Amino acid sequence: MCASFGKKGKRFKLRYSIVPAVLAGIFFLFYILHISLPSSKNPYHLYSTDQGDDLKEVLKKSIRRSKKSITLRTYAITDLGILSLLKKKAEEGVEIHLTYHKKTSPNLHLLENKNFYFHPIQEKGLMHEKIWIIDKELLFLGSTNLTPSSLKMHANLMVGLYAPNLAQTLSSMRPSKITDRVGSRDLLYFSLPNQEALKTLLSTLDQAKKIVKISLFTFTHPLLVEKLIELHERGIKVLVTLDGTTAQGASKKAKKRLEEAHVRVKASKGRALFHHKSAEIDNKIFIIGSANWTKSAFNKNRDFILFIYNK
Repeated sequence: MCASFGKKGKRFKLRYSIVPAVLAGIFFLFYILHISLPSSKNPYHLYSTDQGDDLKEVLKKSIRRSKKSITLRTYAITDLGILSLLKKKAEEGVEIHLTYHKKTSPNLHLLENKNFYFHPIQEKGLMHEKIWIIDKELLFLGSTNLTPSSLKMHANLMVGLYAPNLAQTLSSMRPSKITDRVGSRDLLYFSLPNQEALKTLLSTLDQAKKIVKISLFTFTHPLLVEKLIELHERGIKVLVTLDGTTAQGASKKAKKRLEEAHVRVKASKGRALFHHKSAEIDNKIFIIGSANWTKSAFNKNRDFILFIYNK
């Protein structure tokens, strides 16, 4: 009796230990099926790991839906799931252009196909963009590299846009500046390096009347640090969140300067990187990009910054 009961008990425990995994699988399938992509009816969508969005699955779904072309410009692309899916789409006849920093990605020519076009970049500055364009109408722009850790582990943010005009332009060139409109939002896009972009960022911060929220992986640019202090002294509420690691390293000087001026600064905790490069002004203006707020971003790196104005 005892032996028999023991075996049943093991089967009972095994059966019920599987339940959480099954439920997790069902939830994940439900999430994938209900991932919302930008469309002509809903052209704007913000995706954030802080809100539980799975950036990898968002990108995979958009790639699966591609019919004609995919343009990826990224600092690094090493995620095997993304690479495998791209290879499959190339075999289906989709034209794929990959631009990436030469030193941070493997030999992608192993994926060679008549529909694959490789554009490794090695310049004085970093090839640091994170732009994905699907069928020259759907865009994803933000802070996410196409690596397993960036897509799944680190805190990242990206905006999805159904913006054919902007998508077509960015598919073929790097305009120094371009404007567009998506739904009720006006867009102002700068390719970096670009000093006009820096001046626009400073003047846009100056428009704040109540609150400025900053979320950055690396913050070192002295002009931007001093601008936030100026806003604080004018009575604007300034909230700065920095990556915990860089707050003790590259951003340490900026953090100290802000704190000495009594600007509120928070550093992230944990092993995951706080990889954001964004700002929000009075809940009316949103700024996102691949650019950290550093001299290198505005002076020599291939980066971008996007201003989104809510009407």
